[in-house]
Amino acid sequence: MAEIPRGEKIIFSVIMEIELGKHLKWNQRKLDKLPDQERAWAAAIEKCRRHINIRLYKKTHFGAHAEARLGMDAMDYYVGYAIDAVLDGRWQWKDEYTLSQQLTRIAESVISKEVEKYETERKNQEPIVVSYNDLETLLYDQEAIPPSFNDMDQMILEQKIEAIESIISGDTELEVFWDSVKEGGKPAEIAVILEMTPHQVYKLRDRFKSKIQTSPYFESEFYAKDK
Repeated sequence: MAEIPRGEKIIFSVIMEIELGKHLKWNQRKLDKLPDQERAWAAAIEKCRRHINIRLYKKTHFGAHAEARLGMDAMDYYVGYAIDAVLDGRWQWKDEYTLSQQLTRIAESVISKEVEKYETERKNQEPIVVSYNDLETLLYDQEAIPPSFNDMDQMILEQKIEAIESIISGDTELEVFWDSVKEGGKPAEIAVILEMTPHQVYKLRDRFKSKIQTSPYFESEFYAKDK
C-alpha cells in the first residue's frame, strides 16, 4: 500500500479532527480523570434526564419537541445529542461544570435552537382556520391517534391548537381547562384542579367554546346564522 504523503496526512488529520470535534482530546482527558466513568456517566445522564423532563413538561405532544417533528422521542433526542457532543468533542466540557451540568447545558442549548427553528417554520406556514367540527373533536375525542395520522395531519392539528391557545391567552381558567383537556382530563378531574363542581366545569367548557366560536379564527356556520 502506497504511503500517504506527509502534506496529505496533515490535511487528513485536520479533517478528522473537525469531524470529531475540536474539543475531543480535551474532553477525553477530563473523562479519563473520572474514578469510575461508567458510574459517573450513569449519574450524569440521570440528572440531565430529570432536568429535561421538567423542562419539557407538557411540551412533547405537539410543537417544536413533538416526536413527529424530531424523528424520535424528545428526551432521547436532546439527551442523546448532549452525550454525543461530549464524546465526539463538538462541545467543550468546561472546567467549571460537572459532567451532568455540561450535558444539561448542551441539551438546553439544542432545545432553544429547535424552538427557534420551529417558530421560523411556523411563520412560513399558512394561517389555519379552526372549524366547528375540529373543536368538537379536540374537546371530546380522547381516543388514541389513528394509524393513518401522518405528518401533515400533525402539522394541521398543531396549528389548530396554537390558534385556540392564542384566543384564550390571558384567561387563566380557560388556559387551565384547555391544558387539562389536552392531557385527557375528565370533567371530574378538571373540577378538582380548578376547585369547581362538575357543573361549573361544564359551564366553563361552554364559555370556552363560545369564546372560540366568536373569534375571527373560528369558522362556524351555526354562529354565522346567529349573527
